[in-house]
Amino acid sequence: MTEFRIDQLRSETYEALKKMGIGELSEIQKSCIPAALEGRDVYACAPTGTGKTAAYLIPVLEHAQQQMKTKHKPCAVILSPTRELASQIADVSRKLLSTREGIRTALLTGGTDMNRQVRSFRNSADIVVGTPARICDHLRRHTLKTDEIRYLIIDEADEMLTMGFYEDVRNAVNALSGCQILMFSATDTEQTRKLASEILRDPVEIRISSDPLLKHRIRLYHCICKESDKQAVLKELLYRNEAPQILIFCSMRNTCDRISSMLRSIGYSCDTVHSEMDPNVRRRIMRSFKDHRIRILTATDVAARGIDIADVRLVINYDCPQDIRSFVHRIGRTGRSNTEGIVISMFTEKESAELTLLQKETGLTSEKLNIRVRKHNRRQPV
Repeated sequence: MTEFRIDQLRSETYEALKKMGIGELSEIQKSCIPAALEGRDVYACAPTGTGKTAAYLIPVLEHAQQQMKTKHKPCAVILSPTRELASQIADVSRKLLSTREGIRTALLTGGTDMNRQVRSFRNSADIVVGTPARICDHLRRHTLKTDEIRYLIIDEADEMLTMGFYEDVRNAVNALSGCQILMFSATDTEQTRKLASEILRDPVEIRISSDPLLKHRIRLYHCICKESDKQAVLKELLYRNEAPQILIFCSMRNTCDRISSMLRSIGYSCDTVHSEMDPNVRRRIMRSFKDHRIRILTATDVAARGIDIADVRLVINYDCPQDIRSFVHRIGRTGRSNTEGIVISMFTEKESAELTLLQKETGLTSEKLNIRVRKHNRRQPV
C-alpha cells in the first residue's frame, strides 16, 4: 500500500503544517488520516508525543467547508478529559486553520458560567472541543446543533474512562448517532477495547507501540534513594540541570504544594497545579509556565494532562507512577515537537520492582544515576 504523504493534503493544511514546523507526517498520522478520510471509524493507540492530535484534526479540517452565513453549524465534536487538554486541542485546531478563513473553533468546558457560555456560543462554530460533562449539558439544552455534525472524536480514551466519564461518553455517542467516530488512547487497555467494541462500527485499528524517533528523543534515568532523602536528591538533580522548563510529578496534591514551597524558598521560580485548584487559577499558572514566567511546575497526573510545551526538557517523577498508563503519559510531556528530553524517576528501595516492570512493559531502558547529595546554598531566583 502506498504511504500517505503530507503533500496529498489540501494546500491550506500543508501550508499551516509548514508554519508549525511540521515537514512530514508521523506514523500515527500516516495511518489514521487516510482511514478517516475514507469515512472509516478508527481505534488508534499510540504513546503521547506521537502526533495524535493532528492525526484526528487534519481529516476533520480537510472535510470542513467554509460557512459564509453568520451562524455556523458544527461539523465535529471533540471530547477531551480535562479543560487544559481541551484548550490545547483548540489551540492546535486554530493553528491548523491559520491559512483558512470562515472556519471557527469553539471551546466548551466546565469552570465557566453555563448561561454566559450559551450566549457566547450563540453563533456556534465548526469545530467544537470540550469536556464530556459540559458537551452533554449543551446537547441536553439543544444549544449544540447536531444536524450537520459528521465527526465525533474521543481523545485520551484511557484517561477518560479512568476519570469516570464512561456514561458521559456513551450519552454523547447516543446523541450523535450516525457520526463517524475516531477514538484515540495512549494505552491499549481492556476498558478502552470494550468501549471501542460498543461504539465503533467496523473500525480500522491502529496501534503504534512508539514513534520510531521516540527512543532517540527521550533519555530515561532513575535513582534509588530513601524516602527521607528525596528532597535532597531533588535539589541535587535541579542543581545539575539547566533545562529551560521542568515538570515534576507528585502522586498527591499536598506533596506538590510542599515541594513547590520548598523550591521557592531556595530561589527557584516554581508553582504547582492539581485537580482541586480553582480552574481559573490553574489556567493562569499554566499560562505563566508556558510563557516562561515560571521555570518549574509541580503537578499531579490529572492536572498535567494536556501540557504540550516544547521547552519541557526535563520531567522528574518525584513519586513513582502508579501504573504503566501514568508512566507513559508522564514521559510524553517531554521530547515533544522533535526536541530532546530527559526523564528522571525517583524510586525507594521498596519500589525497585516497579522500575523493572515499567522497563519491561514499555520496552524502554533506564540508566541508573548515583546521586551524591551535597548541601546547596540558597540560589538566586531561576
